Amino acid sequence: MEKNEENVATEATTAPADDSSKKPFHVRAWIFCTMLVLALVGMGLTMSREDGGWEFWIFLLAFYAIVSLFWAWQRAKQKQESVWKMARTQVFHWFSVLLIFGILVLFERTEIISREASANVALLMLALACILAGIHFEWTFLLVGIVLGIMAISVSYLEQFFVWLVMLPVILATGWSYLKIRKRRA
Repeated sequence: MEKNEENVATEATTAPADDSSKKPFHVRAWIFCTMLVLALVGMGLTMSREDGGWEFWIFLLAFYAIVSLFWAWQRAKQKQESVWKMARTQVFHWFSVLLIFGILVLFERTEIISREASANVALLMLALACILAGIHFEWTFLLVGIVLGIMAISVSYLEQFFVWLVMLPVILATGWSYLKIRKRRA
């Protein structure tokens, strides 16, 4: 009888663990998609606004930094590593990108660099920051950085209408990959 109760207790403790392991992936996939949608919005604002949409890019940078910090914080706690060392590294990484954004805004305001060029450089900087965050902190950012790099190339070489024709297959491929991975985990 006691053995039966132990099995029931063991099953009860393992069942929630299985649900929680699926939930973070689902949440991460949605956050990944949100990050891409926000980048698309930023690209549209950059192309349509006189000031290049700097406020949105800084918001986007802060959003990416918060997501990266949160994911790295969780991973450090799971691996029982120093949370403060990780947080310091993350903050330094994202603050450095913010500093570069500030320099770009200064260059644009003093007309050292054009608005279009500074917006493209900002997008490339964000792509590089995400790629490096993906290499050092969380692999999801690597994918975001690659898509942002494709967006930077699209903005640089294509007109506004054609950007969406290039990005549509990227969005569809991202969605398809998400569904395939989710189906494989189920």
